[in-house]
Formats: sequence, structure tokens, C-alpha cells
Amino acid sequence: MPQLKARSGTSASVRSCIDYLTRGGRALAADFINCSEVDERGREVWRQMDDTRRLFGNDVPARSGNGRVRTFEHLILSPDPKDGIPLEKLRELATAWAWRHFGDYEVAIYYHDDNRLRIPHAHIVVNNTNLKDGRRLAPKLTKGTFRRMSDDLQDMAREMGLSAFRENYEARESGEIATVTQNNARTRAERAILAERGYSWKEDIRQRLRCAVKLSYGNAEFLASCTALGLDYRVDRRGDWVFSIAGHPTWQVAGRRLGFDYSRRGIEGWLMLGRTGNGRKVGRMQADLIRATISPIVAAGGPTPNILGIIDGREFTVGDVAEMLDLCEKLDIRSADDFADALSDRMGDSARSRLEHAQRLAESLGHLPDHRPREYGRRLEEKHSHHDSEPSNGSHSSYTHHHSAPEPSYHHIDIGER
Repeated sequence: MPQLKARSGTSASVRSCIDYLTRGGRALAADFINCSEVDERGREVWRQMDDTRRLFGNDVPARSGNGRVRTFEHLILSPDPKDGIPLEKLRELATAWAWRHFGDYEVAIYYHDDNRLRIPHAHIVVNNTNLKDGRRLAPKLTKGTFRRMSDDLQDMAREMGLSAFRENYEARESGEIATVTQNNARTRAERAILAERGYSWKEDIRQRLRCAVKLSYGNAEFLASCTALGLDYRVDRRGDWVFSIAGHPTWQVAGRRLGFDYSRRGIEGWLMLGRTGNGRKVGRMQADLIRATISPIVAAGGPTPNILGIIDGREFTVGDVAEMLDLCEKLDIRSADDFADALSDRMGDSARSRLEHAQRLAESLGHLPDHRPREYGRRLEEKHSHHDSEPSNGSHSSYTHHHSAPEPSYHHIDIGER
């Protein structure tokens, strides 16, 4: 069952991403759609993408303001380790899927096996501009669209004899796909409660499960994280996990009823993604510290069910923890210094308030070191360094493959505001 994860890039150039994916000869192979490693004008692929955005005016915010531009999308396609997929078959799957969904965009695909299990996986970099109409990619990538693209990937994998989410195609054939593949299967009553900013115990469980996944690499750690976050669990006759909030045994629900992402199969898929190294997570030692700090506080209880507890005189909710972990993942924050660096960037008032709140919670939990590890600091400096020289014309044609379409006719701090 191949996993698909997306990260939005907001840097002014795609260069830092491409440099990271190709540094030190780490790429096993590369494929290109509507671009090439080095074109006839001597431009490397990152410059081709940058020039295209500039040509169509997509290198500036779509609306007035100080918001950053989503310059590219970085998707990671990770096959199921049990498939033992060879590189060439992964290339076939990745390029076919990318052609189907991004055939009018510039796409660069790099293949790595730099994870603990040496499993090949694909990094798919999609420029933000449609070559046919000049429109931006961002509005196209809604949650519904991404879900459909993920479902399509499962179908293509199954046709190639690979593992796929069985529920997807069986439900599609039976006409029940909406209840099975929906990532967050909220009922009408839940949506009404959330619209009025009320408390929904099901949504509370969803947020605790999100936190538990981010703190875990395997089933044992996940269940330990659930306990630390105040969730009881059991296994039902179908093998799915059933969760309830500690102290409220009647507030229980099977994970699949919350949406596919919260079913046992969905959760184990995200845990597998983290084990292969393609899902950025909190480090194991930091996760242990968070669980150890939160567990007694949660056990003591808060004044209301949605209040996990009190740290340093401040109430905190599971939503606060979830957002802190989300921001640390999105902004690659691994130390107190990284929070300070992130806050030094320009951003809207709402985004700054959210980031400062996350910083205070992280300080209270005490799971982040003051300074970033030496190796990580070196890589971060390389990532943000500016290259003034022209790109070299060096080529790696031995491991690249180009997919060219007809010539078109021309007639990150992206936190997100609430």
C-alpha cells in the first residue's frame, strides 16, 4: 500500500529543494516531465521552474499582502516495504501517476533509498505553474483532490500487482467509498457543534490520535502515546482499535468511524511512513520526554474534558499540542533556536500569535534542546545559503530520464492564517 505525503514549498527558488534531493549523489535515478536536468540553454531544472513562474507572474502573491507564494509542491511516494519493489518498477509507478495528475506542469522526480530499511521511494517536485493556461497549482490541491489522487495511486499500484488499500477498491465497487476513504468522517451533528465552536468528544479523540501518531514510530509507542494523552483503547472483532477518553467510557468510537486516517490500517500506514524516514516526526528521545511530561498532568485532569492540564499556570488543550507538533514538523523546528529563527521571519499577526503560543508550550514541555544539533545546523545553513554563481552544466545523464510534452504556447513562513 503506497503512501503519499505532500509538503508545500514557499522558498523563492526551487533550488534549495533540488540541491537537497541531489546532494552527494544520493539520488539513485531521476525522471523529468516537461523539463530536463539541463536544457539546451544550459539552465538546470530548478532555474527552468523559477523562470516559468516568473514568466507567468506566479512568483508573487496572488493577492496583495505579505503572504508567501507556494512555489512548488514536494510529494513523497513511499511503497509498502512488504512489496520489495525494485527501482525500475517504482519509476514506472511514479512517472505514470505524475503524468496522470501533473502532465501540464514541470515535474522532477528523484529516487532515494536513504532510510533505515533501504526502501526506494520517490520525491516528486511539481512547479506551481500550469504550462497550458498559466494558472497556479495551489487552488487545485484541495483536500478532496489530494484524497482522490491518493486513491488513484492505490488503484495503479494494484494494477501493477503491488499492495493497495483493500478498502478503497472494494468500497468503490460497492458504492460505499464516501464512508471508507474519507479522512475525517465528521457527521452532520459534529460539523454543527464545531461550527459553533462547541466541544465534540469525537473531534477531541481525533486530535489526540493525531498527536499520538506524531509521537510514535510503531504500534507499541503509539498505544503508549494514547495512554499518555488520556485515551483508553481496545480491539474490536474486526481488528480495529476502539478509542475512548479516559474517565468517560461511554465516549467510545471505532477508529474507522472517525475517518480512514484514524482506522488501524490508516494509523499503521502513517507509522510505517515514519519508520521509512519519509514522514518527519518528533525524535524518539523528544517524544519520550513529551509523554513523560504530559502523562501525569493529563492523569490529574483539567477543569473540562478538552483541557488536558495545566503547565506553568497555563491551561493547554490537545489542540495546542497538535498544533505545536504540526508547526514543528512544517517548519522543521528541532530546537529552541529554530523557534527564534522562525519568529524572525515576516508573517501575519495571526500566524505570529500561533507560533509564539507553540513556542511557549514547547518551552513548558521542555522537550527541545536549546541549540540545534551540529550536523542539522550545518545542513540548515547549506539549505538557506545563497549561491551567486551561475549553475554548472554538469549532467548525470546515466541516471536520468526525460519526459517531454509538446512545447506549450504562451498567447517557509507559510504557517497559514486562520
